[in-house]
Order: sequence, then structure tokens, then C-alpha cells
Amino acid sequence: MSRPHAVAPTHRRLLVGVVVLALLAVAAVVLVWSRSSSYDGASRAAQRYVDLVASGKGPDLSRLAAMTAGGGSPERDDAADLLAGAEQRIKVLDLAGPKRAGRAVDLPGDLDLEDLVEVEVRYRLAGSEHTWPLVLGRQDGEWRVAVPMLGSVAWDEPALQGLDSEIRLGAVVLDRRPRSGAGEQVVAGGQGAVGEVQPLYPAVYAFDKRIGAWFASARTRVSVLPGEPSAQPAVTLEATGATLEALADDLTDRAEACDGQEAFARCPFFDLVATPRAGGGDPYASGWWQGLVGEPEITVEGTTARFSGAFRYEARSGSRTMRFTGEADVALSSLEAGPTLGAPEVERAG
Repeated sequence: MSRPHAVAPTHRRLLVGVVVLALLAVAAVVLVWSRSSSYDGASRAAQRYVDLVASGKGPDLSRLAAMTAGGGSPERDDAADLLAGAEQRIKVLDLAGPKRAGRAVDLPGDLDLEDLVEVEVRYRLAGSEHTWPLVLGRQDGEWRVAVPMLGSVAWDEPALQGLDSEIRLGAVVLDRRPRSGAGEQVVAGGQGAVGEVQPLYPAVYAFDKRIGAWFASARTRVSVLPGEPSAQPAVTLEATGATLEALADDLTDRAEACDGQEAFARCPFFDLVATPRAGGGDPYASGWWQGLVGEPEITVEGTTARFSGAFRYEARSGSRTMRFTGEADVALSSLEAGPTLGAPEVERAG
């Protein structure tokens, strides 16, 4: 009877080694597959997130907060509302495969995220192509955006004569912005001083600037990118029709003072009538003032008002008409009181 052939010790060690290597290879494949599968989740989460930013559909934008580590906040909720009203949003061109985040990520608060990965987003906005490294991490088994895809605008303040201006994006007045040069301007990585700066998702927003009902800029556009703040577009504040009416009323009120006891102090035409060219007009005589002729014309350039018109007065030869021109600084002591003419300088026209 034959006996089983004995396996030599060397062969046994070789066989065990092969089996171990095979098991290690299987484990590596499983690990790579598991990690790849997990990273696929990050890719899908990144795709959903940027698609929401690109769509700007109001009811869906509430999901942006749910996909962000740390959840929502009043600032982010308002950012979503502003995004819904933006004039132009991003067009996503491509998302690169996820890779381990190769940079330190400044996580908001005390958030603890696992497996931080980076997905490079390539998108187009306002005719230019951009990229953004979107960082995600796992929180309670779900992939979350570690830092929102947010930027801001470096608003310039103060405005005119130290009065605070009103910034509008679309129809929304922004309350979160610095009111002085001491305010924090940067929303670095989507973060910033709470209550100081309104974060904004990347988009093109309609923008204008106002000071009450008195001065307003033409509406223009501001393009916001994530990360460092975008520069505020240069705009010119111009006087509104309400300002021109207020200044005309102020000049009329000053003219009405010419026929009273305050004529010397308040009447802007007093000195014109007291000159030899006035034909013997006497602003100290009773009844010398006969009133303005029609409405004065007023224009405003910057904060300088220029006006012209005519008035009637009594001279030795009878009733006469004098045309005048003048200018004054526009005084804005408060938004409620409205603009007035500060120390008008008047001269005879022609």
C-alpha cells in the first residue's frame, strides 16, 4: 500500500506565503473598493450641492443648509434667498474625482468631520471659467460640505456726508455689512464675523446703492465668486427727483423770508437788491419784495446744487424783474429731515 507523499517544509512555507499574499491582495481590493465606493458618495454629494447652487430654485435651496456641515444659519438662509433672485448663476462644467484634502481646512465652530476629501469644481460665470476646491467630510455617516461655497462683496463705507447708504441686491436691502472701515470685510472660506458681512453664493446679482429717498445710483451688476470678497462696482450717487423738489421748496421758503423781519438774515436776494444795478431797490423798505417769478430751476452734481430763476421787487422806477443764478452745497443733516441748501451764494444773471 502506498503512503501519501509528504510535502517538504520549504514547499509548505511557499504555499502559506502564496495564500497570505492572496488574502492580502483580496483585502486590498476590498479596501480600495470600499474607499472608492465611499468616495463615490462624496462625488454624488458634491454634484448635488453644485447643481443646487447652479439651479437657484427657491424651494430646493433649503437643502443647501442640510448638505452643509453645521446646518443652516440666518446668514446662509438669506444667502439662499438672494441666490434665488440672482440675475445669473453658475454653469457647472465638470467635477474632478475626489481626492484626500491636501490642505488645512478651517472648519466652522467645533465640527468634527472624518475623511476630508476635495472635489475640484469647474464652472462658468459671467463669461469666465473658474475652479473651486469643494471640501467635503463625513458626519454621522453622511457626506457634508465642510465649508460652504460662499463669497462676499467688500462694501465701501461710509457713503455721502457720513450718512449710511442702503445697499440693495435685487429688491433685498442688505443689513449684514460693515457700517465703518473697522468692520470685517472677508468671508474667508464662507466664514466671517456674524452680523458683519452677508455671505453670497457665486452668482451675478443686480446691485444699486441709495441714501434714503434722496440719492440713488443706477442699477448695475456685481459678480461674486467664492472665497475672497469681490470688489464693489464703482457707482455714482445722483440726486433723485425728491431731492430736487426738496431743494426747490427750501429756496422758495428762503425767498418768502424776504418779505419779513428775517429778510436781512435769511433772504438770499437781499444784497442783490441793495446794489446800484438794482435801479434804486431798497430791501429795507416795506413792500419791496414781490416774490419769485415761476419755479426756480435746480440741478445737482455730486453734492453741489446749482439754481436759477427770477424774482420781482419794487425800485424807484417801479416794479422790476431780476434774473439770478447761484449755487450751494447740499446739506444732509439726517435722512428724515431731507436735503437743504447750505449757505447759498447768489448773483445776478446776465
